[in-house]
Parts: sequence; structure tokens; C-alpha cells
Amino acid sequence: MMADYHVTLYTGPGNDDDVHKARRFLEERGIQYQEKDVVEHKGGRGELLHHTGRAEYPTINVDGHLVVGFFPEKWEHLVKHNDVGQT
Repeated sequence: MMADYHVTLYTGPGNDDDVHKARRFLEERGIQYQEKDVVEHKGGRGELLHHTGRAEYPTINVDGHLVVGFFPEKWEHLVKHNDVGQT
């Protein structure tokens, strides 16, 4: 069973290859997420700047644990780590 955690994917405009890979990563695992474009969604930009000090994307936030950039092995660890002990 999937863990109950909140995932936010911070993205930006354009057809960035890493953004597509990031979406696909989450979708292939059946992970529901909220996407915030850091240019179109000013609140999303502010959140990202608050958490990381920069507005780089894609960035994933899983219950306050962030990874800036698309690094599948780090994302996998983050998602699996949040599954531990959940039913």
C-alpha cells in the first residue's frame, strides 16, 4: 500500500527534458503529486525559494524533504524512505 505523504513537484516553463522525466518518474510509480510552475505560480516560487534559496527545477518535495534537480536514485530513496513503516 502506498504511504500517505504529500508530494510537490516544482517545475517551470518550456519543454525541459528533466521535467518530463520527473513527471514520468512519479506517474509510473502511481504517486499523486501537486505540480507548481515556479514562474506561473508565484506562491510556488516563493515556497521553493524559502526551502532551497533558489528557484531551480525540477525539484521534488516529499513532506518537507527536498531534492533539487532530477536524480532518480535520490528520488527513489526519498519515496521509499517515506514508505517505511506505512500501511
